[in-house]
Amino acid sequence: MNRQTSQSFIRFGAKASLALAVVSALSLPLCAQAGSFQLPTTNAAGWGRAGAGGSLFPDDVTAAYNNPAAMAFFDAPMIQVTGTGIRPSAEFQGQFKDQQGNPTTGNNPNGFGRFIPFPDIAWALPVNDRLTIGGSVTVPYGLVSKYNPTWQGRYFGTYTSLQSIAVSLSAGFKVNDEFSIGAGIEGQRTKAQLNTQLDPYGSAAALFGAPILGAPQSGDVQLNVDVKKRFAFGYFGGFEWKPTQQDSIDVNYHSRVQQTLSGNYKLYGPAASLQLLTLAPVVFPNAGLPTLNPAGASASAPLDTPAFAGVDWLHKFNDQFSLAASVNWTDWSNFAQLNLISEGQTLVSLPEKYKDTFSYSIGGDYKLNDQWTLRAGVGYDESPTNIISRDPRIPDGSRRIVGLGVGYQATQRVSFDLGYQHQFVSNTPINLTNPIALGAGTAVGYFKDHGDVVSLTGTYAFK
Repeated sequence: MNRQTSQSFIRFGAKASLALAVVSALSLPLCAQAGSFQLPTTNAAGWGRAGAGGSLFPDDVTAAYNNPAAMAFFDAPMIQVTGTGIRPSAEFQGQFKDQQGNPTTGNNPNGFGRFIPFPDIAWALPVNDRLTIGGSVTVPYGLVSKYNPTWQGRYFGTYTSLQSIAVSLSAGFKVNDEFSIGAGIEGQRTKAQLNTQLDPYGSAAALFGAPILGAPQSGDVQLNVDVKKRFAFGYFGGFEWKPTQQDSIDVNYHSRVQQTLSGNYKLYGPAASLQLLTLAPVVFPNAGLPTLNPAGASASAPLDTPAFAGVDWLHKFNDQFSLAASVNWTDWSNFAQLNLISEGQTLVSLPEKYKDTFSYSIGGDYKLNDQWTLRAGVGYDESPTNIISRDPRIPDGSRRIVGLGVGYQATQRVSFDLGYQHQFVSNTPINLTNPIALGAGTAVGYFKDHGDVVSLTGTYAFK
């Protein structure tokens, strides 16, 4: 092989590397974003109790989504509107390095650290003494993380936004004064935007053992992925049992919602780098490289939101004090594999191997008088992530939760609730090496995580 041929082969090898980088980067954001930020579908009172008791407490209209069986004991139509802001925080302590072992340039910001608002609306309408219908608009899954495009960990993710809105219709039926059943259907609309930076010269250096064409970090390409699903449907249901006048117990279940997010990807970077993408499958026709368009193309991936279930208990000691507890399970283990497709081509198939999780909580209410109620609760929420699915997009760990709240009964019809929650998270270690296609950089260290939640609810009863 002469020198000219050798140089041409090296240049085309770099082109193939960059093509592979795009393929791999398209998959990583979605697999990281698929799940560990499941949001409780509760009101301000529920946040204050750390989720204890689910929707068993009187006049908790979130039962329309959480367990419609509880609506069967309502004696008046009600509507409830909740505004919630969640502020996670994740500060990285450690080092990002490129393929040559040099520290990645840039600063090290907190990609979270800001309140992200979202609403929940629920209503319930008793039809007669036994049947109540209801509905809700809620956000069961959501996350926003935003790092600047020049931060040190840019090759592991920059911007992530995911929101899944669920619209539901349900009914609860009171069999007798001690037992009720309920069921409902929901439609989920999910959208996501996911950005990252690629290091094509790091890929080239990894392939050929030296930065022949240019030093790593010298020719970044930005990849943006924008996908959504208009509506996918699932079902839910449960029952409530009152074994004594002081006790209530319920069991609830929500099905998995199967959906495929569809949209497109786009690439931004130096013209020469983008042109390399179109040549790779031509130069290497037998390498199985997908045909990628530097101007962008379609992208899709299955993203099933998991089934989950819960058991709640509420005990009323007297007219002032009530105590509750809950255990919830989420079927994250079904999220085992991610497949990404573009224009009929399977771009990548990656393992995720999430694990099933449980959460536990205990909390209650103390009624000071006819107008004011104090609330508190503690809980523990497991994370489904593991060493192959934890990165700067979701540096998630298991959470210890403390909640506080206060309720005010303004009139017979109008009430307000305020809830606050702080989530303590142990340091979550990461030890990652990007695939060669992404630049072969490394991230070693841990994230210092915590979170805060503030929620306000207004309820109107048509009494």
